[in-house]
Amino acid sequence: MRPIWSGTVSVGLIVLPVQLYPATRAEHAGQVHEVDAVDGSRIRHRRIRESDGQEVPYEQVARGVETAAGTIVLRDEDLARLPLPTRKVVELVGFVPTDTVDPVMYARAYYVEPHGPGAERPYTLLATALTRADRVGAGKVAIRTRERPAILRPYGGTRLLLHTLYWPHERVEPPERVGSVARPADPELAMAEVLVEALAQPAPPEQHDEYATALNRLVETKAAGGELEPPAEPAPPVDLMAALEASIQAARRERPGQ
Repeated sequence: MRPIWSGTVSVGLIVLPVQLYPATRAEHAGQVHEVDAVDGSRIRHRRIRESDGQEVPYEQVARGVETAAGTIVLRDEDLARLPLPTRKVVELVGFVPTDTVDPVMYARAYYVEPHGPGAERPYTLLATALTRADRVGAGKVAIRTRERPAILRPYGGTRLLLHTLYWPHERVEPPERVGSVARPADPELAMAEVLVEALAQPAPPEQHDEYATALNRLVETKAAGGELEPPAEPAPPVDLMAALEASIQAARRERPGQ
């Protein structure tokens, strides 16, 4: 795996050379393409030049900014000279409790690996100190064409993980709730707590992506001239206490040790 960023993590007078590697990758389930809904012809997206309608080869595509004097073309070598310190340095400006970072603000995750002679010792020292303190480092970083807030947190005890965050102004407020907030009755709350305990696990259980399988079934059915019924949506329970009790019993049957 190739690193997507090389630079340093700066903590006070400590400078730690590191490289970042993507911690996740998105996979496409099933081979679904854009097609014309009338005849099924495949749709292709092309890079077309506005001036003459000609297609532009990928290696000729650059970035540009519109100005009063015309379009300023920016190539990769120009962006490499961007006067932005965070292109090469993640400067940690403070250490905050882990639970103070709102999960809704997380954007991307990157493995942080020590890079170069002498980097391993301060790397392990920082990871261990953050683990013991239950804190994360707060700073910002520029990766590719965006500068974002970032947190550096311990991962697995002796490793570090960097999360880029959304800027506060990028956060979308939750929709306004219609009606008043319902206060749960004490018996219902007690039963709900029993259900939570009955389904408690030390870590998220293993799950599998079934989208591709369902897509294949849909394609096979349509190829045979048939139609599938959409999956039924569960109806809200009429008797909440009875639904809680049934859920607890089902959980206990599946996990006899509870």
